[in-house]
Amino acid sequence: MNIIVLWLLVTPLFFAFGWIAGRIDMKTVIKQAKTLPSRIFDSFDALIDNKTGVASDHIRDIIELEPQIIELQLSLGKLYRNRGENDLAIKLHNKLLNSQYLFSTEQKDQVRLELAKDFQQAGLVDRAESLLLKLVKSELYSTIAQDILLDIYQQDKNWLDAIETAKKLARSDYNYHTEVAQFNCELAQEASIKSDYAKALQHLNTALEINRKCVRANILIGEIYFAQNEYSQAIATWQLIEKQNYLYIPMIINNLFEAYINLDKTKEGLTLIKGYAKIYPNLNLAESLSNKLLNYDGIEESIDYLDHALRMQPNSKTAALLIDSYMNHNDFNDSVKNGAILIKEILIRYNEKLANYRCGRCNFKSKTFFWQCPACYEWESINPNNSEI
Repeated sequence: MNIIVLWLLVTPLFFAFGWIAGRIDMKTVIKQAKTLPSRIFDSFDALIDNKTGVASDHIRDIIELEPQIIELQLSLGKLYRNRGENDLAIKLHNKLLNSQYLFSTEQKDQVRLELAKDFQQAGLVDRAESLLLKLVKSELYSTIAQDILLDIYQQDKNWLDAIETAKKLARSDYNYHTEVAQFNCELAQEASIKSDYAKALQHLNTALEINRKCVRANILIGEIYFAQNEYSQAIATWQLIEKQNYLYIPMIINNLFEAYINLDKTKEGLTLIKGYAKIYPNLNLAESLSNKLLNYDGIEESIDYLDHALRMQPNSKTAALLIDSYMNHNDFNDSVKNGAILIKEILIRYNEKLANYRCGRCNFKSKTFFWQCPACYEWESINPNNSEI
């Protein structure tokens, strides 16, 4: 009887407590529904208006009310980093790592990845590398971590680690052969500077084994042979470049001809270069070949070549060279000569202004040729045949 009475008294209390708890939860939900969305939309509006500072303030206010929303904190960290406020991003992500709301290893790894990006952008490469090396074992973030590590190793010119990382990243749809070959070329150049030609050749042969179309490897092998007075081997190596990618011929044309001169085979070398100019009229060979024709075949041969080159591939530099050749070949009065000189100078300035090496990926322009684009960091993306277009 006592038990029945007790249950009759306790049961309504349970219902009462449940009703009160439900009312409290509903109040919280209603409060969140009224405050949270409006603030989020305010931050969206600010971002659309490119007011990133205002947007970050709105998001920070939301996080103070709802610290358990991890995704929002990660978004704020990215916003800080994009604004260049690396110190705020680092502080936020460090604090988040110690948060009571991070329940899984995956969430912690995600925060570590963002923190590594903060360190990298802030120039604290050692700290970024330390975090990323730990994430290499992560099931979700291993590939992303290694991608960033590869960027860091390239920036630091740590080519050996870059090679190992690229090999780990290789997959069926992308094998990183171009990059690894270039990394070996970088190592070869470092060895060549120290006159360690044996080591340099080892790296270059490795580059060609990985990527048989690596033009840079054959350019450097030819330079090593040339430095050691092995001119026949240098010529044979440089001639391979035509089959790899003929666009790189202008980069070796002068050294190639000099090798022929050193072997007392000037006529043979000149014939080869003429052949290149005839087969590939789009190559920028006008200045180099016209000077050689002038020195060895005479002014008329030089003029004939320049006239043909200008018709095949019109550009201001070839026109200026042709005008200069005409002035040296014929007698003009001072008025005509001065006018021709003025036109030549204008054409040369025009060429200097417009002729650029261009990246085929991001359209970066430069007066200097780079094997790796300084803008998008792509290897072998810059056309070695500079043009005015």
